[in-house]
Amino acid sequence: MDNIVKKAGKRLYMLYQLKRAGITQKDLVSVYVSVVRPVLEYACPVWHTNLPQYLSDNIEVIQKRALKFIFPGLGYAEILRRVNLDTLNVRRDSICTFKYNVRQQNVYPLPVTRTNRFRNSFIPWALYNCQ
Repeated sequence: MDNIVKKAGKRLYMLYQLKRAGITQKDLVSVYVSVVRPVLEYACPVWHTNLPQYLSDNIEVIQKRALKFIFPGLGYAEILRRVNLDTLNVRRDSICTFKYNVRQQNVYPLPVTRTNRFRNSFIPWALYNCQ
């Protein structure tokens, strides 16, 4: 967790530079969501369920710092409502509870084969025999 916090903290510097350059708040939020937050959520399905509260708070501090820097003078909850974001804990919960449907049945069109050699190659054979 220390490495994640350090890496995300280093990326916050980019936000500071962009704000000094006069980038709009909307664009700064986009940069945060696309550059900093993925670092904070990387591999969260693996470690989120066993994460102690104090480490979760350390990660949340990075998001608070970024958003309070972008929107000075506003409270954290107000900023989250304004930019339509969730806390990182809520976001990690939603990522961890998402179920993938890997058993979905797909029907692929069967290729027209002119020779038995092509028909018995792997892909046409699999399409003819596994659907």
